[in-house]
Amino acid sequence: MPRLRNPRPLARAGLISAAVLALVGGAGLAPALAQTNGSSPQAPAPDGAAKGGAVIVVMKSQHPGLNLHTQAGTLKTDARKAQAPVVSSIKASHGTGIAQVTYPSSVAATVSSSEVSALRANPAVAEVIPDENVQVGPTTPQNVPRVSHVAKTSSPKNSTCPFNPAGPGKPLQEGEADSDVHASNGNPGAPGEANSIATGTGVVVANEGMNQLAGNPNFTRPDGSHVVIDAPDYTADHSNDEFYGDASSIAAQGTVDYQYSGALPNATVPIPSDCTFDIKGDAPGASLLDLSSTPYDSSVQKLSQVVEGVDNAVAQGADVISESFGVPYIPGSPTSAYFYDVDDAAVAAGVTVVASSGDNGLSGTVNAPASDPNVIAAAAVDNFRLVAMDDGDSTYVSNNMAALSSGGTANTNRLVDLSAPGYFGTEAACADGSGGCPPNYPTESMRGTSESAPLISGAAADVIGAYRGTHGGASPTPAQVKDLLTSTATDTGAPADEQGSGLLDVYAAVRAAQQLPGATPSRGNSDAGLVATPSQLDLQGTGKSTTSQSVSLYNASSKPAKVTGSYRSFGPEFGVGKVATEQVSAPASGQPVPEAGATAARPVSFTVPSHLGRLDLDMIWPDATNANRLYFQVFNPSGALVQESYDDGALPTATKAGSIPNIQHVEVSDPAPGKWTARILWGGVDQDLALPPTAPGTYTGTVSFKASGQDWTTSRAAGPVTIPAHQSAPVPLRVAFPASPGDSPESVQFTSTASPAVTSVPIARRTVIPSAGGPFRTLITSTVGRTQGGEKVGQGNAYKINVPSGASELTASFSTADTSADNVISYYLVSPDGTVAATASTPDAA
Repeated sequence: MPRLRNPRPLARAGLISAAVLALVGGAGLAPALAQTNGSSPQAPAPDGAAKGGAVIVVMKSQHPGLNLHTQAGTLKTDARKAQAPVVSSIKASHGTGIAQVTYPSSVAATVSSSEVSALRANPAVAEVIPDENVQVGPTTPQNVPRVSHVAKTSSPKNSTCPFNPAGPGKPLQEGEADSDVHASNGNPGAPGEANSIATGTGVVVANEGMNQLAGNPNFTRPDGSHVVIDAPDYTADHSNDEFYGDASSIAAQGTVDYQYSGALPNATVPIPSDCTFDIKGDAPGASLLDLSSTPYDSSVQKLSQVVEGVDNAVAQGADVISESFGVPYIPGSPTSAYFYDVDDAAVAAGVTVVASSGDNGLSGTVNAPASDPNVIAAAAVDNFRLVAMDDGDSTYVSNNMAALSSGGTANTNRLVDLSAPGYFGTEAACADGSGGCPPNYPTESMRGTSESAPLISGAAADVIGAYRGTHGGASPTPAQVKDLLTSTATDTGAPADEQGSGLLDVYAAVRAAQQLPGATPSRGNSDAGLVATPSQLDLQGTGKSTTSQSVSLYNASSKPAKVTGSYRSFGPEFGVGKVATEQVSAPASGQPVPEAGATAARPVSFTVPSHLGRLDLDMIWPDATNANRLYFQVFNPSGALVQESYDDGALPTATKAGSIPNIQHVEVSDPAPGKWTARILWGGVDQDLALPPTAPGTYTGTVSFKASGQDWTTSRAAGPVTIPAHQSAPVPLRVAFPASPGDSPESVQFTSTASPAVTSVPIARRTVIPSAGGPFRTLITSTVGRTQGGEKVGQGNAYKINVPSGASELTASFSTADTSADNVISYYLVSPDGTVAATASTPDAA
């Protein structure tokens, strides 16, 4: 039984979080933060920074009152002046690689341990932290075994282009995401599409890797002007697949026609060569600015380089920053705190920051900086048109939460803000075999919350453009942009800690932006919905208590609105049918393999009852080697593809154990009643759809499949409250905390008589452990094997302990049935100031 003990007297009363984090593959977690004696004058040097190496020296003086955007020059001068003694000291001790960051005012360098000691004694230094690597682009593609023969079905005579009612000669618009979020559907000026109102013209969006793709033909406008601004080389077309996908989601121009037969060369049903598509972003009028700080253009950067890039982008006039990257959500991480500081400074300077939540699964896995309350945290839903094309499925259902999308309540007690397509939601421009782009054709199938974040960034550009057009050129604040995007999102029926406020609706957001106070000329008639402030409530309290809260609702409609609100959450989970156990085997050697993957076990059928709120599906197999890829696809009673599971783990090597998860999890909102089918297949690796399917593994044994369900529970929250047209009113709420410690998210759903739209405000409810202590239970489940800063990180749950004043000792004991070496569970005790007081992990450790 691991025990966490902090024998030191607590400096003050407060809430201490005991965070539980699960790993796959036996990798260790980061060490605890170095403890410092309260009487010592030395600045802290956590996470091994005291040993020297690549570090960041953070200054105490951060020059409050200076704006990083409008006063960048003055701020830089003042920061450099304050940093001068530190720079001199580093040079004198033969430190190398010196780089100075404006905000947070800090100096990065590679130094000795003795120099770290000298810097810690400097009264102007706040702390010294490791200058860690940040994965801003994709990792090197895995060496995945693939089949040599792909099974194909003959294309029927007189075949048409799949999912294109116009047939040959009329390109489909990629991504399908544009249509799902109501940005555009390939028909310019179509009603109900945001780009008929706003395209982001005049708005600057900063994103990594833009200079290296400035010459791609998709980023040259029809008039010959360039989408990427200030690029040093407008012939450059050698970025990587991550950055091409980001740029395509935001501002691809739709001026190049491609063939689906080239993009999906292994499709089960061959696609005719005259079936074409073009690629368009959801803010084609926006300009793109490189977030990389010259000369850094690697997919792996130092933290100081990333922060320097954000500084530069703000100083150069970025309106939106899109961050398709993050760092591990280890409690007390100084890296996370440093990220928060720079993004908070950008937001304070008037820049909207959007960050991907992460690709780690739906339960307690939100990255930093997405866990920062001041940024817009982007989750992902499925888009299955491309998968259905590739696998030969005739119908599909999109917009369920993607299995990879990070969700759950973050350690910071906050939820994601909203979701956007992020699992094969688009074909994107690429550079034919360069930087992770698939070979033999210059497009890729984009996936991940790294697609969701740029789509939301493009939507933010559209909102800013629409607001400027009706407000005399003035820009909305980042908080207004967030409120507009979240308040107008479409509820998908997923839990609040997975979807946030719902699925992005760009058309609804730009229409609401045009109706905010100060609009000129006259707003005219409008049935725009409600705009809620704040966009979510992040609350904590004792069990069975209630707290009084208030949400301000702005009626963007041109007529009075009677508003009511209701709380919504999920009830207890219950079984849907029996747990199925099937035998796994590989197909005969040398046989053609379908594009979806070879059959691994018999399909599983189960019956969904009527009016089910959510369907949970789990598959697990006892593969202690973590070396075999299995996944499943789910089909509804009509035969439509509805969901598929996901993994991002690595095969074992001569020196490293495998990290492929042996558990898979997906969810379906509002599932259709009737007989459903799950197909269990070899594969599931995160790969481009242009590549052949993966080869079957070697596992032989059982696999268990379980279907579970949950029903909605609702109760009255507020109202009715009448709000005049184009006016705001506070709506009082009483939020109740469940008796059991832990996280119990819910949402409050506001409806209005003036608009058919529903505005959903997520509520994070964290019930604290009482001051006297007591037991609490947690469930650690799924992971997708995603690498975060070198760690294979799974689900994490956080608990707050209400420590009374004067307590001299705190002990927390944990018990788990699984202590196997291939499934390490680690525990942290985090003090009120955010530092880690103690750690333990399985197998049993004190």
